[in-house]
Amino acid sequence: MRKKVSRADVAKAAGVAESTVSRALNDSTLISEEVKEKIKKIASDLGYIPNRQAVLLASNKTMRVGLVVPTYKSFSPFTRSYFPRLLDGVLQKAEELGYTVTIVLDKKNDQYKDLSEMIYSKEVDGFIFSVTSLADTRFKDLLSHKVPFVLLNNYVAGADCINCDPYVGTKDALSHLAKMGHQHIGYIMGDINYWDGKERLAIFQKLCAEMGLRYTLTDGNFSKRSGLAGAEELLGLSDVPTAILAGSDRCALGVMEYCKKEDIRIPEEISLIGFDNLGPARDAVPGLSTIHNPVVRMASDAMDLLNRRLNGENKKETSHLVDSGFIIRKSTGVPHER
Repeated sequence: MRKKVSRADVAKAAGVAESTVSRALNDSTLISEEVKEKIKKIASDLGYIPNRQAVLLASNKTMRVGLVVPTYKSFSPFTRSYFPRLLDGVLQKAEELGYTVTIVLDKKNDQYKDLSEMIYSKEVDGFIFSVTSLADTRFKDLLSHKVPFVLLNNYVAGADCINCDPYVGTKDALSHLAKMGHQHIGYIMGDINYWDGKERLAIFQKLCAEMGLRYTLTDGNFSKRSGLAGAEELLGLSDVPTAILAGSDRCALGVMEYCKKEDIRIPEEISLIGFDNLGPARDAVPGLSTIHNPVVRMASDAMDLLNRRLNGENKKETSHLVDSGFIIRKSTGVPHER
């Protein structure tokens, strides 16, 4: 059985101290490139395999990140199709970069957890926040304590943020409806206490004004229940819209449920568009036309951004938008003649 090569063996062969070997293999700026290359070659020739824990100790990193998800009383977040897709994106990029991912529920006994303590106690190196409201007050404190984190679906001045830009997808969706002859669109809002709910609404209103489309708004909060209520309100008007754009796919599924109950045919009597393009949109009957929210891409970008922050590559905060798209399925058609 071949003897295991130690760091001391590499140091002896290279004629340097063991600490120099550690610094060279960890790309320390204290060691010249010439010496690094020499030591790395000797280590490779001898078959030296660094101890992972020793490497992490030397780098002062755990190579673990926390994906912070909201704590819901009525359901587990991973029963919603958004969170598994988000986790896919984070895990794929984390694996590529050499990190592991820990799921962190944001509350315990209705109180936010002390995330700073998780950094100081070396449980994780930094955080990715999946869903947070505009009113969330934690981030100023985290920034002041220099806790590394990236926000998804939110914007806070001074923080690294990744968001979906709804403009392209919403414009393509409204152009699709306008070309078929729709002039009056009903919009069931997402929760405007969240960045994406507020931004989706603002872009919808801006584009309708630019394209000369009439619209009617009704409150919503991304849920299926708000889709049911919104459909009842919009389809009960004397001036009924010929198409409905919902703030999320779940909301659109609520519209579908209401239409099925009331025997209103989609798209023959009302066209319908969702927002997110998650699994339920593809599986719906009829297939749901929807604005594509690049969740996996955003999550991957967030992991990459956090890694750059942890490696000291980013000196200033970064706010990045990822374009949306539009997927046409069978829930949209020409306006119904009433």
